[in-house]
Amino acid sequence: QRVALVGEAAHVFPPIGAQGLNLGIRDIDDLVGIARENREDPGAAATLAVYDLKRRPDILARSSAVNLLNISLLSDMLPAQMARGAGLGVLGGFAPLRAFFMREGLRPGSGFAALAGGPRKPTRQR
Repeated sequence: QRVALVGEAAHVFPPIGAQGLNLGIRDIDDLVGIARENREDPGAAATLAVYDLKRRPDILARSSAVNLLNISLLSDMLPAQMARGAGLGVLGGFAPLRAFFMREGLRPGSGFAALAGGPRKPTRQR
């Protein structure tokens, strides 16, 4: 009790898609924010439940995606191999789509924010 698992202690990923490190960084970021909001007792069951509830959707989404990619890599089925090859070919050949997925891997929602004209550094007008 009074323990919050983060990073590799909380979720184990095969080294596919580099999502283990990204999840661990987000775990720490969220835990620090939640602990800061609950300074009186950051290890209280209610505080840790908030952390668990906040992290669960991100972890589930990333786990599912990495698991699907892992299954496609280990599959001997030709359709799975073709789908994986086509998907990776599209990502490799279309830089905006690749950038979108890289942003999403680092911070969920940031790829969509960039598509919608979200947070970007302003450029100087000449």
